[in-house]
Amino acid sequence: MEARPGAGARERPDRRRLLLVGACLAVIATSAVVGNALAPTLLVRHPLLLLALNATTRHLVLTSTTIDVVPYVVVGLGRRLLEDPFLFLLGRWYGDHAIAWVDDKVGGGAYLRAVQRHFHRVGWLLVAVAPGGVVCVLAGISRMRTAVFLTLNILGTLGTIVVLRRFGDTFAGPIELLLAFSADNVVPLTALSLGFTALWLVWRQRRPGVPLPEGKEPH
Repeated sequence: MEARPGAGARERPDRRRLLLVGACLAVIATSAVVGNALAPTLLVRHPLLLLALNATTRHLVLTSTTIDVVPYVVVGLGRRLLEDPFLFLLGRWYGDHAIAWVDDKVGGGAYLRAVQRHFHRVGWLLVAVAPGGVVCVLAGISRMRTAVFLTLNILGTLGTIVVLRRFGDTFAGPIELLLAFSADNVVPLTALSLGFTALWLVWRQRRPGVPLPEGKEPH
């Protein structure tokens, strides 16, 4: 693979570009929190909006029986891909400091360290099958070609969505039972979801965070 960690000098972004990327990631993260908080209500009444806000694996499975295949694929694919190019850019611009920021926001731990050690050998596969925040940042750090990153990311994510749709078709019966339970208990379930989300936000606020690397020189 032509992409190697640390290869080449890093481009220095101007402040406006960095602020734009940070603002986009903040909006995407906020939409995910809103989607999670309102998931019981959106799942029953506005499933496509739920996917637009937060297309997690759980939401893709639970909405697979209530959304037509074309909007399901288009919205699910777009939402799953939305933050990946921005994280790729942060990795390209700021290297290890970007990894520290992503680890603070989405976690990583042992997985992060294992991915870092082996990314130069299996990075292309990880981008295709598991393009989470850490993987996208590492792809940027490794100087993976943008066209390669985007191609692997899009095709791999599309494949994941197709598999989840087929999974939903296979287990349509149990999914319909869960949807019926959610419809019958939408108010208490939404109240619980809002409460857990509020507690999580308070916990996040109390944690010392790693800021976006706007004041640091790129590596």
